[in-house]
Amino acid sequence: MPHLTKGQRILIVYSSFGDGHFQVADAIRAALAERGAGPIAMVDLLAEAHPRWNALSRWAYFYSTTHCPWLYGISYDLTNPVKPNPLLSRAFLSIGRKKMRELVERLQPDALIHTFPYLAVQSLNARKGARIPSYTVVTDYVLHSRWVHPDTDGYFAATEQVKRSLVAAGVDGERVAVSGIPVRPVFERSIDKARVVAEKGLDPEKKYVLISAGAYGVLGQTRQMTETVLRRSSFDLILICGKNEKLFRRMQIAYRDEPRVRVIGFAERMEEWMAAASCLITKAGAVTLTEAMALGLPMIVYRSLPGQEQGNARVLSERGALLEARNPDELEGCLAAVCREDVRRGLIRAMQAVHRESAAARIADRVLHSAESVNLLPVKTAKRRFGRDVRRWRTN
Repeated sequence: MPHLTKGQRILIVYSSFGDGHFQVADAIRAALAERGAGPIAMVDLLAEAHPRWNALSRWAYFYSTTHCPWLYGISYDLTNPVKPNPLLSRAFLSIGRKKMRELVERLQPDALIHTFPYLAVQSLNARKGARIPSYTVVTDYVLHSRWVHPDTDGYFAATEQVKRSLVAAGVDGERVAVSGIPVRPVFERSIDKARVVAEKGLDPEKKYVLISAGAYGVLGQTRQMTETVLRRSSFDLILICGKNEKLFRRMQIAYRDEPRVRVIGFAERMEEWMAAASCLITKAGAVTLTEAMALGLPMIVYRSLPGQEQGNARVLSERGALLEARNPDELEGCLAAVCREDVRRGLIRAMQAVHRESAAARIADRVLHSAESVNLLPVKTAKRRFGRDVRRWRTN
């Protein structure tokens, strides 16, 4: 770990479109705090700058991915040219610029970190004579042009393949570090499976499939997957419905008399449910996939959504790190495959080859080291004001 000046002020910008971008931001925050940085502010910029637009955009995103994913896929492809248009990128990525300028003026951060593409606002020279270094953490295993902006000082990529895509899009390779995707520290610690199984009242003699519908329960075909597991495999099933209360109630009623099914709402300790399972069936959100890889949990992606999730599933499937299924017959085949020891060992080896441990620590070290060399202004009384504003956001 390099020698760092304590007290560097960091502003982390994320989005609440799903929990993944927040979880990445929070993992980086924890790593920065461990290294003596601070105060550290985490801001959902779109929610702060345009709350109504943010609410509408989130509704449109979740509705389209749930009810008409093909439409989301079309919009994803149309807005993803091989070479980003600089003028269009500047216009699109300037969303929230006014709010960002206010935050920078008030908080005077030593560095900005972005974990969401549409909010990767350009660096703002809000302080006379100073340049605030700006970093973007790409939270997918494929690249969309919205991640690319000419004024970004540094990028953190999940894999060498994502780095090559950034270079092909015109980014100087020297500005790209292959860090991996950050996950919360609990996913990188050893978990006693026997203890978790006993605490959760599970049967140690049985093997469990964990179905994760995502933080907001947007994974379609949940009933179809559940029936396939029950009728075509010997696994018992743990179903995590996320924040979708309607899905939770519906599945509770449907399977209240089925002893092989356990229905859970939002899981606070997801790492423990993963540790108890023998296999995960999930959507292809990059953070969930990375968490499973960190734990060495074999994964099946069922009917991945068009767009970045389809890209994530394709890339990791090609690397042999997960299995994909598009219908109940293919899902049955995948469930049979993960019961074979040679298949499980192959999946785990491939996951270990893709996953990079301590990604958050790697990002924190590089950001703090770079911030020291780029931003040379002395710490001012704004530090006290920054800390007060951080406390206000946390209480709100």
